[in-house]
Amino acid sequence: MKQLLIPILLAGSPLAAELTIKPGPLEASLSIDATFIPSQREVLKISPKQWTDFTIKELVQHGSRVSAGDSLITFEAEDYQKKLRESQEAAKSRKLSFAKTQQQLESLKLSTPQSLEELKITHDRAKEALDDFNQGGRALSEQDARERLDGAKRMLSYQEEELKQLLKMYEEDGVTEETEEIILKRQRASVKSARFSLKKAEKSTTWALEKTIPRKEIDLKRTYQKALQAYEAGKTSLPRTLEEKVLAFAKMKRDHAEAERKLADLETDAQFLTLRAAADGVIYHGEISDHSWKLGNSPKFLKETGKIPSETVFMTLVPSDRSLNLHGTIKQAERLTLPPDAHGKAMVDGLEKSNYPIAVSEIAHAPNGEGKYQVTMSVELPAESPIVTGMKAKTKLITFRKKNAISVPNAAITTKNGISTVKIKMADGKSQTREVQIGRVLTNKTEILEGLEAGQVILVPDSPKK
Repeated sequence: MKQLLIPILLAGSPLAAELTIKPGPLEASLSIDATFIPSQREVLKISPKQWTDFTIKELVQHGSRVSAGDSLITFEAEDYQKKLRESQEAAKSRKLSFAKTQQQLESLKLSTPQSLEELKITHDRAKEALDDFNQGGRALSEQDARERLDGAKRMLSYQEEELKQLLKMYEEDGVTEETEEIILKRQRASVKSARFSLKKAEKSTTWALEKTIPRKEIDLKRTYQKALQAYEAGKTSLPRTLEEKVLAFAKMKRDHAEAERKLADLETDAQFLTLRAAADGVIYHGEISDHSWKLGNSPKFLKETGKIPSETVFMTLVPSDRSLNLHGTIKQAERLTLPPDAHGKAMVDGLEKSNYPIAVSEIAHAPNGEGKYQVTMSVELPAESPIVTGMKAKTKLITFRKKNAISVPNAAITTKNGISTVKIKMADGKSQTREVQIGRVLTNKTEILEGLEAGQVILVPDSPKK
């Protein structure tokens, strides 16, 4: 059977007190300083997503009683309203720009393949024109120029021959009539015109052969090169431009969505400009957590023109219809000996004969930053109790209780090499050392599980004198 090792130093004095073993109640308790905390409460903090300037305009003072719907804190709203108007106006302009860009992108998606097709058609036609010129068009143009010259020469020859025949015919008559003069006049004009046409044909032919046709070749080659360059560049630049526009629009879309989200968040932040009570109750400045009430830094900013930081609990509403619990902390050794169903009493300074029943309702499984464990206790308070949140209490919890226990003073036990012994007085007056098995060890007493019986007399050494 496992034994508890409890080293006891006995005094050197041979004197010892005699104690008759009598079964009786054995009890251990744990005292905890505790605070009254409501079972439910509403902590107030602001959690804005965009607006940051929460300057206090009005606030309810600490300890004030409020009704549901009452204003608890109001912040200055002029700068917020200005920012909201500016953001809403910017949103309208942004939406127009977004719609315009979207329309331009859709148009570009349609025009890009069309533009590529047009560039290809222009390239193909330029190439066809150059190939046609090189494969026979030039020769035909040169031949056409020469044919025009030859035609002009033939025309002059025809006109001159006709004039010659007319003169010969009229000279044979000997007399030239007026009609004949008119015919000759017309024919001489035709000869003159044919000579001029020949002169022009000679010049135009020379110009065509030396200038126009060679230049046409140059122009066709240049046109083809430009069309080729434009087509090759377009095959790269047009899809790239479209892709850039698509990416730019995607970014614009994301920016637009982000701006819309920020605007929506800013509009939602208006709910924090005035905070109202959700229920009837009492206002506490600071935070009431599960285990304590702490002002924290609230006194620094809970004042007129003060600024409330985001995500900081600065006020707590304790509803009037909520019950109170007691909260305290215990050390590790106390945590290990405290039963989860322990009961006890709570005493409150200032209230005479206060002795309220309490019971452990929760013990933390992990320690806090100070190495202590939070304990929550339910408490039974009278209906008209004056106790309010934040008041203190002295609690006493029963950690061990046995009705008919055999116990001895701690000084009566000697432990050596893991064996505990007690000296008992025999009937003949002599003493005898008896091995015992110890149980629960309290501050002044130790439970004896085996080794002693009721009616036996033990010897308890006197405490050493200082």
